[in-house]
Amino acid sequence: MNNKKAFFERSKIVLNKISPVYFISGYLLLVSLLTYIKITPYDLNLSSLIGLWQGFANLNSHLIDNNFIVFYDGGYDGQFFYLISKQLFMNGLENLPILDSFFIRFNRLGLSLLAGTFSYVIGFQYYAIITLLVLHFIHLMAFILIRKILSNENKYLSLYFLFSPFALNSNLLLVSDSLLASFIVFSIYALDKYTIIQVSQSTKKELSWSSLFLLLFILIFLCLIKESGIVILFSLLFVSLIENGTRNIFPILFSIILYLLIINLLKISINPNPGTNPLSFLQLIDFPLFGFFKSIQFHPSMDIKSLFREMAKFPVFIFFILLTLNLLNIKTPRKLFLSIPILFVLFTSGIGEVGYWLSFDNISRMFTISIPWIILLKEDDSAHNDYYALAFSIILLLLLIIRIVYIKTPMRYYFFQ
Repeated sequence: MNNKKAFFERSKIVLNKISPVYFISGYLLLVSLLTYIKITPYDLNLSSLIGLWQGFANLNSHLIDNNFIVFYDGGYDGQFFYLISKQLFMNGLENLPILDSFFIRFNRLGLSLLAGTFSYVIGFQYYAIITLLVLHFIHLMAFILIRKILSNENKYLSLYFLFSPFALNSNLLLVSDSLLASFIVFSIYALDKYTIIQVSQSTKKELSWSSLFLLLFILIFLCLIKESGIVILFSLLFVSLIENGTRNIFPILFSIILYLLIINLLKISINPNPGTNPLSFLQLIDFPLFGFFKSIQFHPSMDIKSLFREMAKFPVFIFFILLTLNLLNIKTPRKLFLSIPILFVLFTSGIGEVGYWLSFDNISRMFTISIPWIILLKEDDSAHNDYYALAFSIILLLLLIIRIVYIKTPMRYYFFQ
């Protein structure tokens, strides 16, 4: 046992000393290979990553670029970010796109605004490659910053963030969960740098007016990416109150208020189609873990690929259990407030209805923010026991690669004209 522990300690030391350039190169190689494999069945057309379904393509035909891949039998959420993005930058707030549940999608404006800014300048026919590059670039920026936050003995933990299976899958689907995780890192880095919260031992700086505006932008944009960003801000607000009292809470508190103001002003200023299948909160939830157990659908005639697809949800469920065990670290009010994002992830995934658990892509995305948050918890407290959740994410990464390379079945498609 001592030899095993010594081996892992030596491995950590070695990983801490290796230049991040090598890890970034490995990440880019992996991303390139997986992207190539994903688009190969679709004439190497990157627009296949958007996940356009013919139903929404027909309803919003004025927004679809020629020669984009459209699937006959289903699509994915990347299409909603694309449709909202192109509408906003090409047509404004008039005649908004018809989606499934409009306000569920419209509340998540961050990625559409970010990708749309570059696509508007370069051309929306390049939306897929632009969004793919933007997401991976920001992920790499967050990797560099989380390394700066971490102490020298914990630099190796940043590799779990870099090679997070949840973030990687999110980026390959052109959805916003990885972007949210990256902006969590940006937020923590900025708040720590200006002593609004305490994480690292790095040199602190005074908060100038220009820095304040940048900080407010990061915090507000965090919420615009996904409404769950506000949970992160409340967690950080409570931690700042414990550490500093009311002295430094203004940037976080003001960001929460301004975000709520922006999103509600947008809602009252538009009159969209509610969508083809507008869902209420109660329609998206079930009793705790009922969604998981209802999703189990083994039958004797399953082939090996179908069996693997069915089994894919079980490692995610194991990660759910390991994440739950992290709550055993809560021993102080500060620990409780720092654990709010973990509690939120467990709550949303735990009550997710069967449709979420039936899809690996859907359920895995719910855990994306847990990886950087566990890393930051371990940096905050060296005694934090993650119960091998981070190590298990490497197993999930390997299973994700197997799924993309071997299991994923190509879908029927056509080129939009």
